Amino acid sequence: MADTLRALERMLSDVTKVAEVIDSSNAKWIKAAEVQPRIAAIAKLYFGSIRANLEAVASRKPVVEEIDFVIQQLLSFTSARQERAAYYGQLNELRPFLLEAQIDLMKANASADLVLSKIEQAILQTLRRMLPVSAASYEQVLRDIHEADRISWRGTGTELREVLREVIDELAPDDKVMASDGFALEKNRTTPTQGQKVRYILRARKSRSASIDTAKQSLETVDAAIAVLARSTYSRGSASTHSGTDGVEVRRIKAYVDALLAELLEVL
Repeated sequence: MADTLRALERMLSDVTKVAEVIDSSNAKWIKAAEVQPRIAAIAKLYFGSIRANLEAVASRKPVVEEIDFVIQQLLSFTSARQERAAYYGQLNELRPFLLEAQIDLMKANASADLVLSKIEQAILQTLRRMLPVSAASYEQVLRDIHEADRISWRGTGTELREVLREVIDELAPDDKVMASDGFALEKNRTTPTQGQKVRYILRARKSRSASIDTAKQSLETVDAAIAVLARSTYSRGSASTHSGTDGVEVRRIKAYVDALLAELLEVL
């Protein structure tokens, strides 16, 4: 991905040079020979070294089609003389698309150093399609654990809990859970509990009772462990002294969360 990012940076530089060539001309019409070699080189660089990897990581898929279209338009201009205004219009349209692509490639390049298990990869890819904000939180957890030398792990534990909550809420909206057969609110509750939502999701998939019970127990274990992790910071004199212990606990919590996410997202 780093090579693709460097190629895109060259492309941005080449686009700027084309704009400079057009700026240097005072004529209303631009002769094809003045810009054709540069635009052809840009197209070759994009289609040969950038497009495929960009399509794989683009957060907004239409951006690839938009870049394709503008480059094809610029290539068509070089078959004959064209007005300066037409070139300006296409170049001004192209720049924000390329900057958007650069951000996507930078994000992808930043995550390239993470060594992920098959389940982590599957969870992350599914979240990126389904809940991009949750995907960012989950990736942050992976980075925290990858770095290993954090002073405080409370934020990491909170991110794990939020990812799990957001997935459960997405798959089991309150209104649908409450409208399901046999549902009853627990005492002093006005909305379903997370455990009831997990049960709803797995029952809808006709999962075995044992699987449902195991999932609910795992959810309770995660909630209890994160609560203990949050309280521990206030009861310890030195957070850094005990960060190693907390790091081990976060990894244990993550194992439960990964198992639950894999079940709920059906990536097993």
